[in-house]
Amino acid sequence: MEMCLQEKKKELQIPIMSLREIQHISTKMPKPLNEDELRLFLEFHHEIRALVYFKDLPDFIILDTQWLSDAFKCIVTAEKFRKDVSRHRMKGKLKDLNVRGILHSDVLEGIFKDENNILYQQDQHKDDILNIMEKFDIIIPAPRESLDEKDYYYVPCMVKSKPEKDIYEMFNVTNDNCKKSTWLCFKFMFLPPHLINHLIASLSRKFKIAELDATEQKKGQIALFRGTVVFELHKSTKLRKLILMTCPNFIQIQILELKKEIKRGMYKDIAAFVTEEIIKIISRRFKMSNVKFDKKWKCGLKQPESVTGLNDFSEKQIIKYHCEKCQATHKFTDEWSDLQNESLCITKEEFNFTKMGMIVLNILADVLYDLLKQYRPNLPPRSDCDITYLYREHRNLNKHIPSNLWGGTWQTIPNTDIAIGDDIERIRLTRNELQHSKTFNLDDNRFNDLCNIIGHLLKRFDQNIKPVSRYTDRLNETLAKTCSEEEVISVENEI
Repeated sequence: MEMCLQEKKKELQIPIMSLREIQHISTKMPKPLNEDELRLFLEFHHEIRALVYFKDLPDFIILDTQWLSDAFKCIVTAEKFRKDVSRHRMKGKLKDLNVRGILHSDVLEGIFKDENNILYQQDQHKDDILNIMEKFDIIIPAPRESLDEKDYYYVPCMVKSKPEKDIYEMFNVTNDNCKKSTWLCFKFMFLPPHLINHLIASLSRKFKIAELDATEQKKGQIALFRGTVVFELHKSTKLRKLILMTCPNFIQIQILELKKEIKRGMYKDIAAFVTEEIIKIISRRFKMSNVKFDKKWKCGLKQPESVTGLNDFSEKQIIKYHCEKCQATHKFTDEWSDLQNESLCITKEEFNFTKMGMIVLNILADVLYDLLKQYRPNLPPRSDCDITYLYREHRNLNKHIPSNLWGGTWQTIPNTDIAIGDDIERIRLTRNELQHSKTFNLDDNRFNDLCNIIGHLLKRFDQNIKPVSRYTDRLNETLAKTCSEEEVISVENEI
């Protein structure tokens, strides 16, 4: 089979074949490969870099890896492939690529029309080539704000621009309006040069790259710089940001918290995700088993470029530490902790808030979703619909009008008002009470009052909607369960 593909590669002007074509070649062999054997053959030769094969791109198998490398160069590196393009109207957009790492669709179109490179008149393969570049983390699709906006891509390896000033200044972050986490540091004996680009791609698939204020920079400029990237962890509110930075043989991350107090274990999931991605990149992308790193932490008030004052994580819980750089004693929150050491001290009021949060986020949101689905069967998935969205849709639908109209308060909804619209209002008020609470506490009296209100409204919805699992049964299960520390932190973050 290998010899057959080598011969085929010589015959083809463009060394691309589909899985179906390769299967056809296999049938003519003395011992044809079955489907599983052929897949294993292609995966093996992909691993040894003899060809390029991805299971989800069966119509685009590259027989010549050097040709693919040259195709990539046409797009992101070698200027000789872009001579004709750069003479025309796209000099500004080419500068965006060479300095800011932004690849515009106009530049791509020009490259595929340039008769001096190997991609000339290969438009039919453009999407496949871009898909493979994305799989290799060379390019990252940028989110479009509207359907009319043209596609464009981020190219981390091409970014040369550096922040014009302090990154905190660029986001108007001060000690008064923002809480800074400690820095979580990944210390390498040797940091592979392109590891950071793969990590940026991994984080971009999960979080949006933050935009700078229009008053500070040109409209739409993103916080993607050489050695520094800022991500929005909360895309809608922009109240939590992740800074990713590199220093010689270091990768480090910090969270900027613009609303909440930082608590122990609050960012353990982010720490775990970044750690796992780094390990994947080292083992699967680079296949370098000898590349190791240690996790450290350092004061979050220090300049990020400083690599002094690193501390080891300890199984023993500490509450304060002395920072030699600041020459001051700071509170130690241990926000990156995986909660495997000493238990958190969680109060009864915090458990009350957690259980009520579970009821609101899961049961009450399900009620609004199930009710709305009766009238709008083509709703987005439940996971994409929170109470804010669902309440707004019910209000726009105006099918179940509250007795005292929309937007009431607890005082304007007496217990005797039991229309469906009244219960929709009660759900909104319960959610708002938790979301606008300044503390993560709910005393027993208010907790019992809300449980009583919710118990009665869920009985009414059980009769009206007739769900597969009764809402009242789910309520009782939630009230009876014991909340874990992880659940407490998860609910606090979601609320």
